[in-house]
Amino acid sequence: MLSGIINRSSFLYPKLKTKKKYILYLISPHQKYINYPAHVKLAKMFGKKRLMIPLALPTVAGLTPDHYDIHIFDEDIETLPFKRIPDIVGITTLAATITRAYELADHYRAKGAKVVFGGPYASFMTEEALHHADSIVVGEAEGLWEECLLDFEKGDMKPVYMTDECRSYNTQKLPRWDLIKTRKIFQVAIQTSRGCPFNCDFCLVSKMFGRKMRYREIENVVEEIKVAPSKYIFFVDDNLTINKKYAKELMKAIKPLGISWGCMCSIDVATDDELLQLMAESGCFNILIGFESLNPASLDETNKLHNKAATIYEPAIRKIHSHGIHINASFVVGFDNDTLQEFDNIFDFSMLTNMPSVNLHLLAAPPGSEIHKKYQLEGRLADCKPELGSGHFPTLHYMNMSQIELFDQYMETIRRLYSFETARIKAENLFSDGAFIRKGGDIPALLKARLSWILFKEFVLTTDPERKKLFRFIFSLIMTKKIAIDKGFSYLLSMLSCHRQIAEHQKHMKEYREMVLAYSSEPWNTHRNAS
Repeated sequence: MLSGIINRSSFLYPKLKTKKKYILYLISPHQKYINYPAHVKLAKMFGKKRLMIPLALPTVAGLTPDHYDIHIFDEDIETLPFKRIPDIVGITTLAATITRAYELADHYRAKGAKVVFGGPYASFMTEEALHHADSIVVGEAEGLWEECLLDFEKGDMKPVYMTDECRSYNTQKLPRWDLIKTRKIFQVAIQTSRGCPFNCDFCLVSKMFGRKMRYREIENVVEEIKVAPSKYIFFVDDNLTINKKYAKELMKAIKPLGISWGCMCSIDVATDDELLQLMAESGCFNILIGFESLNPASLDETNKLHNKAATIYEPAIRKIHSHGIHINASFVVGFDNDTLQEFDNIFDFSMLTNMPSVNLHLLAAPPGSEIHKKYQLEGRLADCKPELGSGHFPTLHYMNMSQIELFDQYMETIRRLYSFETARIKAENLFSDGAFIRKGGDIPALLKARLSWILFKEFVLTTDPERKKLFRFIFSLIMTKKIAIDKGFSYLLSMLSCHRQIAEHQKHMKEYREMVLAYSSEPWNTHRNAS
């Protein structure tokens, strides 16, 4: 029960007759380079700025005592009011946003504000980050953030706040969605668990949250969903279905709420028909699965041992699709056992399995990961800006490919993946059996009119024959009741969104190639053999 949540700040902040009011800014810095899986173009079609904002901001706000005047700013949806200087600033950090985070921190500190960093980048690069911040909250914020604020009020902030223990996660205070301009985002993030028992070399999850799974009480999760400002939810758990018993209980609990939701989980979800059915019935329309590689040697190399050989993928994918659930397939290219052939392998596999949504990334080494330690020791971290670590720029010295070869092949592959011809061929095979007939969430009338006009303009009033073919096919399925209208239209909008974002990348190819060429080198095996 929410009434049973212990407010730790009540212990840290004894009741006083008067309490000074402090102005607090919580900031998510602007990300300069945004890859197509972020679906920024799709958000704009819905009249929004972005699909969702980082959950860290409203979560930290929920942990903050009442005598703080809290303002949340996501620079990707709004402009910071620089004329007003807060008393204290909290900034969440990623590799892709750290340069901007340092700029903001330096600005506010010069004006007299105290600055606190959180998030994965600062958590693992504390020595560097402390050149720009007064304090760093390492890892999970609960407890540490309240302690940091108490020290701030005393004028005695520590450089680093951290703990070796993972805190209880049975219940969680509600995020402060009231402080978010929710009209500018499409969906909200919900988290039901923390931790990951796996220890993949390129991943930070187990480093940030530990390898032991911790779960919230389902009633606590349901209460949060009920007050969420959107019926479109994304569960940000790194593997929502790893505990199938818990997942099934969760699905049963959220089924009456009438939400539409997506999540991340592993391919073994396909082994449980009951779970898949409960997911579909409770509103699941999309799951992101980290296939990572079709090369077994690359999976072994990166310690992703829980993914089986690629031969089991095809029937598992068919099983998931048969329940009317899309797969958002995540792949990474650039492991030491990879060659440029991996790009064609992934494209061909997506055609074979009719997976329209493919999140293709180039291997990066985020600070704190095992692969970062390895590549740093070997001198294989490329001399490039950290904000290039957004997934579509090469940031390492790769064993069998130069950076420019990798980048060029990547850009060509995503163009092929999201051509309208590719989208039509996959749609013909994916939707014809009627598996996607289940209706999703209701769309408001004005939004429905807006989206209908976009589809009409882009797929009917076009001179592109492939766009017309794709639209006619989807429309025919809708008319013959083989696909729900919302699912048919969302497919078209999603493909259009990715196509537009990739076309935007293509416009900047000359600039991007010059950036990559500035630090590109021969494949690492050439360098190693020469030495």
